[in-house]
Amino acid sequence: MRDEAVLDRRSALSAPTAQLNAALDADRCGDEPAARGLMASLSERLPFWDEAPLRLAESYRRQGETAQAIIAYETVLERNPRRPEALLALGVMRMAEGKVGQAQSLLLQCCGVAPDLPEAWDALGMSLLLSHDALAAESAFAQAQCLAPDTITFAQHRVEAAFAAGCGLEEVGRLECVLRADPTNAAVLTALGLCFERLDRRAEAIDHLILASTLQPREIIPVATLAHCLVRANRVTEALAAFDRALALLPDSTDPGIRLDLSNNRAATLIRLHRYREAADALEGLIAQHGARTELLNNLANALVSLGRQEEGANIARRAIAEQPRSHLAWRSLCNALPYCADTTGADLRNVAESAGRIMPRQLLLPPITPADPERRLRIGLLSSTLKTHPVGWLTIAGFENLDPEAFELHAIGAEHGADPINRRFRHLAASWTVPAGPAVVEHIRALALDILIDLGGYGDQGHLPLCAERLAPVQIKWVGSQNHSTGLAEMDWFLSDAVETPAGFESFYTERLLRLPDGYVCYSPPAYAPDVAPLPALRTGAITFGCFNNLAKVTPATIEVWATILQSIEGARLVMKCHQMSDPATREAVVAGFAAHGIAADRIELRGGSPHRDLLAQHGDIDIMLDPFPYSGGLMTCEALWMGVPVITMPGDIFASRHSASHLANIGLGDWVAPDQAGYRAMAIARAADLSALAALRTGLRARVKASPLCDGPRFGRHLGAALRYVWRDRCIARPSV
Repeated sequence: MRDEAVLDRRSALSAPTAQLNAALDADRCGDEPAARGLMASLSERLPFWDEAPLRLAESYRRQGETAQAIIAYETVLERNPRRPEALLALGVMRMAEGKVGQAQSLLLQCCGVAPDLPEAWDALGMSLLLSHDALAAESAFAQAQCLAPDTITFAQHRVEAAFAAGCGLEEVGRLECVLRADPTNAAVLTALGLCFERLDRRAEAIDHLILASTLQPREIIPVATLAHCLVRANRVTEALAAFDRALALLPDSTDPGIRLDLSNNRAATLIRLHRYREAADALEGLIAQHGARTELLNNLANALVSLGRQEEGANIARRAIAEQPRSHLAWRSLCNALPYCADTTGADLRNVAESAGRIMPRQLLLPPITPADPERRLRIGLLSSTLKTHPVGWLTIAGFENLDPEAFELHAIGAEHGADPINRRFRHLAASWTVPAGPAVVEHIRALALDILIDLGGYGDQGHLPLCAERLAPVQIKWVGSQNHSTGLAEMDWFLSDAVETPAGFESFYTERLLRLPDGYVCYSPPAYAPDVAPLPALRTGAITFGCFNNLAKVTPATIEVWATILQSIEGARLVMKCHQMSDPATREAVVAGFAAHGIAADRIELRGGSPHRDLLAQHGDIDIMLDPFPYSGGLMTCEALWMGVPVITMPGDIFASRHSASHLANIGLGDWVAPDQAGYRAMAIARAADLSALAALRTGLRARVKASPLCDGPRFGRHLGAALRYVWRDRCIARPSV
């Protein structure tokens, strides 16, 4: 009798099986309505059969119809509570809904009925991570990896759990043992790369990820992780290639969020490579496809400002703030954009910076405590990712080298830069070097027991200023490095300046107290390879050649208009503009069109792209007078022009970024090259250009003048900097005897 029942059941299923196969064929061909109709009909006709509702659920899930898929999976489990596919899928979907308890129950059942299913253990581990049970999650991931040792995703998840559980170093040791036995296991190599990245051992991370991606060229995780590591290591050309490779590996069915993240980071990498127009085009395409996401808008704002479209960039940053008013990244974008915009006032910038400062993430940790002895040797932290051949390096290294080592001990906090010559000088000075990365970065920096922290990065692309909101040291000072105006951070105590950058009466523009040095606020270190000063080119060419070698972001439409009126007033005068952006043909066309709108022919404007630093310095030999852009003036570029014998005409405003050149000129005794307004700027350019003998005489002795001035006097600057640091420390000790 029992055998007859079994035969009857098999007979009942034979035709439905054929119908189900037909439904699956229809589903594969894209005829979902017909396929689902057959599946639903079979499920209703055969209430004891779990296969039809399972296939129906899978069809719904593939198309993202979550609610319908859940109903179908629940039907499967009503008919067969031990069906592993339904337990796993429903567990994952409940987890995505945030119903972690339900998800864990389903996934535990799945692991019980299908203990050899690695995906079930992996999903269980993810649910345990969500419930903050990292140790249990690590055990679940370990089981998944044991069942599928070559699966990179499982190895990645195990690393995440191990570090969340506080046993990252133990995980490294385990992986290294496994790798010795299986040196070509791409999953283990990827996991080690992830571990080393978390431990700030970036070179090792990159080496392991390169090998993993070579062994498994179709696997996206090692390639995408490698791309991010290369960006953080400032190997941006290699990073761009890795992002391109990762995007090419993504299947069409990939979560759109993953593709968006990779594409956005690729665009950010283009910005770092000075390929701003490509970046802007890519970002505008992503916004059209995915909507106005804050991370896209922030990068687009940066790209547009760098293309000389300052107002557009600022408006994009405002749009990002409107999308997410509590996004500190959006406020940072606006802080970075506004200093480049015409008519921005010091009060405007303070207000925006203060808004940015208020919403910086803070863990509300207790402030660091150090002994409050006003005269003891002080531990000084230098927070910057650009302690290298960079404006930060050129303008600060001499000052730090001339601090009294008996009074100050320096600790660098930032990226390492290998064989970079200025980075080597910083490494020689620093008693320690910390790479700021990972979730415990604040604790790592505080463990240095610093007395004073100097931020040298600001809100810039590679800056770590937001970390200062955590109060990393009892005294915090803002100095060079995106130092365009007030930081707006309540935790930033002082702003290093001078009497020209911040004259009396400017205090209300800053949330920090102003720490004015006696001469200038920086000390320039000229490169030893700078060529000799060339003779005045106008004596050879018979006409004046003006120049501007500053970033195009500093050249506003108002600047172009003023420069055009100067060219119109001087017969035969030309203007040479040189910067990375001019390597792009479309950007050059836009600049030429800007001058043409004011009647200046294209043959009077020469646009030069980027070049090696030595060549850039040599090209000053083609320039008679530099025209400083406004409102964002030249900093290092002005120092370099003066060193190469080329005077600079500038027009300061009331924001810090507008007064750099005025400070440098005052420091070398050329305050009479500072114009009070646009009319004075035009008149000065015309008058100076008319006196070639005076220009030639000034050029001949300008390098010697600069060399003898406070601008290049390292020992003098070091004494002043040391006195300023001691002053703020004594002030702190008086204000708070228990520092």
